[in-house]
Amino acid sequence: MTIDDFVMLGKTVPEPQSDGRTFVCSAGVSSTLRELIRVYPLGRYGAPRRWSVSQVPLERNPKDSRRESFKVAGDRSPGAHDHINDAFTTVRPEYPKAGRIELLAPYEVASIKEANARKMSLAVIHPEHLDINFDHNPESPDSPQLALFDSGKPEPQGAKRFAYIPRIHFRDSERENHLMLRDWGCFEFMRKYGDGRRGELPDALHMTPSSSLLVGNFNRHRSSWLVISVLNGLREAPGLFGLSDAA
Repeated sequence: MTIDDFVMLGKTVPEPQSDGRTFVCSAGVSSTLRELIRVYPLGRYGAPRRWSVSQVPLERNPKDSRRESFKVAGDRSPGAHDHINDAFTTVRPEYPKAGRIELLAPYEVASIKEANARKMSLAVIHPEHLDINFDHNPESPDSPQLALFDSGKPEPQGAKRFAYIPRIHFRDSERENHLMLRDWGCFEFMRKYGDGRRGELPDALHMTPSSSLLVGNFNRHRSSWLVISVLNGLREAPGLFGLSDAA
């Protein structure tokens, strides 16, 4: 199956595998499939940019029964995997901003509880009281505690190599949530500028009270969720007392 309307919405931090491959998970939307869809594993280099529109050949991932999950059709052996992203062909460099609210409106949920009840594995949430904080990761080689010093253990890779793991705290219609943020851009920011500037992440993400979240669950623990990306321009900014200015 080939679709020509895959709109990229987010990519997660690259995670090295034991066979030498590096996996990136991506999520987007296809009007043809009438779904938010997960396309993984991608290679590290050459994945489409956020909001770009691509043609891509897809097939079901036999290791993932979630209805939204696909993989790029093609050779996935270690050598070939590095070039799997070449299967994407750009149709449009950017999906029009004016159409994004309508594009993603069918996949909005009021809460994680609603997403679970509907057996969704990807969803868009318009949260309240949005902010970022961090979990300290003592196993990181960059940890202030230097936990790996002379430990004999291999250094962790991917997200686990960072001394501070970002989480997004927000309220949905049911409860407070504290979800891991796996947006690749966040980890690139910390890699480039260091942990000392992690407090600048909200600005780097252009996070405001009107930001939305693309969330996804885990294949093995489907009631557990993470934030894939922070999206903007999908709703009006909240006004006084959480109401829109037009209310």
